[in-house]
Amino acid sequence: MTRIIILILMHTIADFFLQGSKLSRLKAIKLPYLFEHVGIYTLLFVVLSPLVLGLTIVQGLIFSGLNGFLHLIIDYYTGKFKTKYIDTDEAKYIATIGLDHSLHLVLLIASYIYLFPTALNSSFGTFFN
Repeated sequence: MTRIIILILMHTIADFFLQGSKLSRLKAIKLPYLFEHVGIYTLLFVVLSPLVLGLTIVQGLIFSGLNGFLHLIIDYYTGKFKTKYIDTDEAKYIATIGLDHSLHLVLLIASYIYLFPTALNSSFGTFFN
C-alpha cells in the first residue's frame, strides 16, 4: 500500500506542482507546451521510479515511458474538453479535471501492479538496498 501512496504522491508532484500556471493553461492549446509538461512528468518518474518504487533502472524507464505516453494521450484529449468548457460551463470544466486526474491514477496504479507485481512487496527502491 505504501508504494501506491508514493505513486499517487509522485503523480501529484509531477502533474501539478512542477508546472506553473502558464504551462498549465497553454498545454491544453499548444502542443509544444503539452510536450514540455509530459517531459517534466516523465523525467520525474524516470528519476524516482528506481529510487522509491522498487524498480530496476530498466523497469523504471519502461514504466516511465509507458506512463509518459499515456499521460500525453489523456492530457491531449482532456485538454480539448477543458478549453471547450473553461468559459462556458464551470461544472463540466471541473468534471474534466477530475476525469483527467482519475484516468492518470488508474492507469499508473494498474500498469505498476500489472507490469511489476513483485515490486509492491520488494524492499524500498534500489537506492535503499
